[in-house]
Amino acid sequence: MSKKILVFSIIAIIIIGFVIIYFTGQNAADLPIITDTGGAPHSFAIYTEDGDVLYTKNIDKIRKSILNNIVIEAGSFTVTNPIGIIEAPPSKSITDIKQYVLSSIDKENKVLIIYIDGLGYELYERAMEEGNIPYMASLDKGIKALTVYPPITDVAFASMVTGETPKYTGIHNREKRPLLAPTIFDMAYEKGKTSKVIEGNIRILTCDVETILNIDENKNGTIDDEIYRSAMTELKAPPNILLVHFHSYDDMGHKYGPSSKEALEQLRILDSYVESMVKDYTGDIIITSDHGMHDVEDGGNHGDFLSLDLFIPIILKNHK
Repeated sequence: MSKKILVFSIIAIIIIGFVIIYFTGQNAADLPIITDTGGAPHSFAIYTEDGDVLYTKNIDKIRKSILNNIVIEAGSFTVTNPIGIIEAPPSKSITDIKQYVLSSIDKENKVLIIYIDGLGYELYERAMEEGNIPYMASLDKGIKALTVYPPITDVAFASMVTGETPKYTGIHNREKRPLLAPTIFDMAYEKGKTSKVIEGNIRILTCDVETILNIDENKNGTIDDEIYRSAMTELKAPPNILLVHFHSYDDMGHKYGPSSKEALEQLRILDSYVESMVKDYTGDIIITSDHGMHDVEDGGNHGDFLSLDLFIPIILKNHK
C-alpha cells in the first residue's frame, strides 16, 4: 500500500470514528424518564442496573457512549446503563416501611402491616374518589412512595421488610433465594419481640419468620377470605409485628385489568377486611402495597418502568 493511500485511510477512519462518537453521544432517547409533578422539584431518582436507587439534585449529562452504553453523569457519581429516571420523585419509598416499624417497636407499640398486593398509588386515589374503598378513604391520605425495580412481588416484598434496595437484598426476580439483608423480623427478635406473617399458599420470603399459610378451603377462587380469617384469629393475641399479605386484588387485576369492575369489587371487599381488622387493634397500623399495575390487552400486568407500576401508597394510622 502506498504512503498516500495509507494516509487517506487513516484520515477516513478518524473521521468515521468522530462521526460515530458524535451521533451516539447525542442520542439517549432509549432511556425512560418519568416526571412526577408531586415530588420535590430539581431532584432525580436513578434506577441502576444492579438494583439500586440513587438520588441526586442535578443530572449534568446523559449521553450514549461509542459502545452504545447510556451514561448519566450526576455530580459525584456516574451511572452506566440505568433502568430509568424519575424526575421530581416522591420523598418516600417502600424501603421506609422498615423505619416506621422499628420506630413503633422502640415505642413499645405493636405493628400491624396490611399489605394489598398490586395496589398502585394512582389506582388507590381513583378508588377513593369513586367510593370503592370507603374505610381507607376515611383515614389520613396515603403517602405517595416509590417502589423498587423490577416492580414485582418477590423483589418489592424483600425491600419492604429489609429497608434495602434489590442491590443489597439479593432479590432481583422471582427465584427463591435467601435474603442478604436482615429483616424487620430479625431486628424485632433481637429486641425480644415476636413476629408473624400471614400468607397465601406459598412463602414469598425466604427468611426466618413464623409464616401462616392458607389454601382456598371453600373453593371460591380466592385465598384472601381464608387469610382474613387467619388474621382475625391472630389479632385476638397479636405478636409485636403482624404482616398480613392479601393477594386477590393483584389476581383480579391480572385477569381483568386493575381498574376493571371485578378488580374494584374485590378491592371493596379488602377494604371491609381492613376495617374489621383495625377496629379493635391497639397498635400502629401500616397499609401499603408492593407495586402497582397497568392495563394490557388481555387484563393487567406489572414489572415495567412505568409510574402506574412504580408508585405505591403508604397509609399510616398511629395508636393514640
